[in-house]
Amino acid sequence: MQLKALKAPGASHRTDAFVVFRTKGGARKLAAVPDAALRKAGEAALKSSEFGGGAGETLLLHGGSNGRRLVLAGCGDSKKPSGDDLRAAAASAARAASGDNIKRVTYLSPGGAAEAGLVAEGVGLALYSFDAMKSGKAKKVAACEVAPESGKSEGVAAAVKRANAIVAGACLTRDLGNLPGNVANAAYLAKRARELAGGGVTVKVHDRAGINRLKMGAFAAVALGSANEPRFIEMKYRGAKKSAPTIALVGKGVTFDTGGISLKPGAKMEDMKFDMCGGGTVIGTMHAIKALKLKVNVDAYVPATDNMPAATAYRPGDIVTARNKKTIEVINTDAEGRLLLCDALAYAAEKKPSCLIDLATLTGACVVALGDVASGLFSNDDKLRSDLEAAGKAVGEMAWPLPLHETFTKMMRGTYADLKNSGGRWGGACTAAAFLEQFVADCTWAHIDIAGVAWTEKDKGYHRVGATGYGVRLLVEFLSRRAES
Repeated sequence: MQLKALKAPGASHRTDAFVVFRTKGGARKLAAVPDAALRKAGEAALKSSEFGGGAGETLLLHGGSNGRRLVLAGCGDSKKPSGDDLRAAAASAARAASGDNIKRVTYLSPGGAAEAGLVAEGVGLALYSFDAMKSGKAKKVAACEVAPESGKSEGVAAAVKRANAIVAGACLTRDLGNLPGNVANAAYLAKRARELAGGGVTVKVHDRAGINRLKMGAFAAVALGSANEPRFIEMKYRGAKKSAPTIALVGKGVTFDTGGISLKPGAKMEDMKFDMCGGGTVIGTMHAIKALKLKVNVDAYVPATDNMPAATAYRPGDIVTARNKKTIEVINTDAEGRLLLCDALAYAAEKKPSCLIDLATLTGACVVALGDVASGLFSNDDKLRSDLEAAGKAVGEMAWPLPLHETFTKMMRGTYADLKNSGGRWGGACTAAAFLEQFVADCTWAHIDIAGVAWTEKDKGYHRVGATGYGVRLLVEFLSRRAES
């Protein structure tokens, strides 16, 4: 659903509900609400203790002309809410204003264009629903509009348009993650990537034979047990001059992870359809930057396969050779994501990008360390680490710096090969990052472990059950800042 920008609505404005945002102790007047009866009811609620403006608080009021309603949405204690406070408030309001008889909602955002964009983002993310695999379709709000409560409309249309593009990219990532492994296999991911071709985007897809020709022996080994053909997806976006630096993105695309021969426990294995969310994030990001026409050059790579046990599957004890000729002793076939990534990283590094960023649902250890609050951020460059951390903070996608250290690298040295693919139980997120670092050559590089934030088991804020789309907004913010620099 595309949100629309509009100027301050008049008394005859057709809508089913108005939404107004207030902080604790904020303004009690609702002059921008054009319905006199609703305005009076809303102001009375603000003067009483019926609505306090707390974070996530909403109050739905009836009694407007033609059955119109008013939703008061709380932004919390701060006099000036943060961007994520406003997104979350908009999400709460969107859910409050989504009854069967509400088809059109008008959001009166506080502030100017920036705040209108944040409201649009929160609403768009909150109204997402995944019903592609259901026989009946859920009823949805048909139209949403955003107007500045102040009446100052300069820049609002552009801000809402940007929000629509970002939400579309994040929701594409959500769709890819929420689809089951028997649908969203490697060939399906390649198909969705090909749909992005045009408008500055080119797409090239390598099949199993192509992966072997690229000498991606680690990636190819993981795919040996699958009846589904693997794919190595290359996407290029050119929005800047040919001479401008290129940023490379790599996303892990394990479309279903059984653990392979090192089989996972059965409990919650169904969630392993989300193991391709790093790859989904890269595809969603390319969708967004194409729509935004960002003035950047980006190369994106998604190594995609499922990880299955079979007579042909790779085994613990096997030794495989990666593209950069390093040999790897397989300790655990459930540490497969790094085997996909290492070949993709080596390939990307050969192109000499200005920086190289990978995203992956890589380790349970990162979930133990950071829960579902933040991704784990590793980098060999202080500025890149700082820039990614700042971009995540700006959009409400926290990335928490974790250490790269030679001790972790030593833990990944193999007995019978150059490296091993598992360093054991302790420091698992750090040893995995240390492993990946061996494949980035001399590139400025960052690894983002999204295992704890890529999906959620319950609705939370502007996230819905299932894939969260984490990383799309962070990367778009990072790339936008690079485009402006």
